[in-house]
Amino acid sequence: MDAVVLRPGEGESLFDGRIVLKATFEQLCITESHFPDARDGADPHFHRRHADSFYVLDGGMAVLVHDEEKLLEPGAFTCAPPEVVHGFRTTSRSVFLNFHTPDGGFAENLRARDRGEEGGFDSVEAAAGTGKEPSEAVYLRPGEGERLETDTRVATIKLGREELALIEFEVAPGFDGPDPHSHDDHIDSFYVLDGEVDFFAGGEWMRLPARSYVAAPLGVTHAFANHGDQPARLLNIHAPSVGFHERLREMS
Repeated sequence: MDAVVLRPGEGESLFDGRIVLKATFEQLCITESHFPDARDGADPHFHRRHADSFYVLDGGMAVLVHDEEKLLEPGAFTCAPPEVVHGFRTTSRSVFLNFHTPDGGFAENLRARDRGEEGGFDSVEAAAGTGKEPSEAVYLRPGEGERLETDTRVATIKLGREELALIEFEVAPGFDGPDPHSHDDHIDSFYVLDGEVDFFAGGEWMRLPARSYVAAPLGVTHAFANHGDQPARLLNIHAPSVGFHERLREMS
């Protein structure tokens, strides 16, 4: 399988562009959702076998986790682990990323619903306050998380779970990043938040702007860096984590 390189706006468009599939791997589904105004998103539910996470890009959201609703602004992140009841709504025009790890049939469910079919995946309707206690749930305001700093980058661990390691990188000009490498046990992917980031994929370097997405499936050689003259921010997504967040702590 080749690397996935999606420039801004690219991906599998569903529901007239309201949802764009960016990643459709067994280990990871990422959607980029565009809600034009305040509206309901998903009623309270839980997943038996996968975690459900959200990262807000623009606008506002309200995410219910167990029995408490949290307001999310751009840069905020939340994760509902398996069996933890959650739901969401938008509070204004909103753009956000939704991560299902592993996929749990979510991508195919969206495709079926887009075709007007019933669909279905690893999801159970449930009342708020029921289900598993949210002791492992995560809610982080913009900038929060475990910060690991070096001279040319800040890596903020947003989530370190078996299913997913989500890292927000701030990379300065001159950040060389890792040498080109590959993984045989997880998907390594990236979403550019601000500025431009250089990626090695498909045997060549390319510079991609904000809202671009790059994924390296198993065995695909990849790397990232900042060879430009301006700082940049990006998300690095490892699914499953296979201990990446622990290795990052050791490297830092």
